[in-house]
Amino acid sequence: MADQEVKFSNFYESTISTGGLPQSVESCTLTAAPTTEGSTAIGANYYLVVDPDSASAREIIEVTAATGTSLTAITRDVEGRYGSAGDSSTAPNHAEGTVVRMAVVRQMFEDVHDRIDADESTNAAHRADSTIHFSIIDEDDMTSNSATAAPSQQSVKAYVDAQNAAQQLGASLGLVIALS
Repeated sequence: MADQEVKFSNFYESTISTGGLPQSVESCTLTAAPTTEGSTAIGANYYLVVDPDSASAREIIEVTAATGTSLTAITRDVEGRYGSAGDSSTAPNHAEGTVVRMAVVRQMFEDVHDRIDADESTNAAHRADSTIHFSIIDEDDMTSNSATAAPSQQSVKAYVDAQNAAQQLGASLGLVIALS
């Protein structure tokens, strides 16, 4: 898998423009283009929910090619709610004016996780030192004093417990309460 930048918008809502989105069609036009940071149009590789408020006609589509308001290549029914996933012949018809909304969907998270996993296993050459990005050490006394490795939860607990025990043995804490 090639490195890709994932582009999510905080919120986007539009409607399907002229012609709607009939069954078996894999392109359509929207009344407004999804954008990031003001007016910069999102190019491709994002998901939209068509008719999001309808339990019977809601459809998640993946946009793989777009220019402005024209979605030139979409994968229909990504969830496979109406047949086989990606089969536009079983996808519902959406009339002109149907709401289209960008929403975080399970597939977005899976794609991001796949890219993270792929980076760790195949793109080590991109890193100058070819080291692992993140490592965890199990060291109860914290003797290595590492600036690059994180301690495990168990190590932190053991260290804090040891510090508390040592403090209770060696020092007394005075408490003075004044009553008037």
